[in-house]
Amino acid sequence: MHAVFHAVSRDQFMARHKANHLNVAYASDDETADRALLAKAALFAELGVSVHLCGESRIA
Repeated sequence: MHAVFHAVSRDQFMARHKANHLNVAYASDDETADRALLAKAALFAELGVSVHLCGESRIA
């Protein structure tokens, strides 16, 4: 799989997460992808899982 990180380098991602895997949500456009990301992050946070986002959201 190919992933695009906006505003974060591979090294920055690896320094924070200490692993070379990530959670994926597929979407047809940037806005839908950001909404899916925020929904997943909120769900995991509500379940007590520590959530760390990297990069920048395109949603204002």
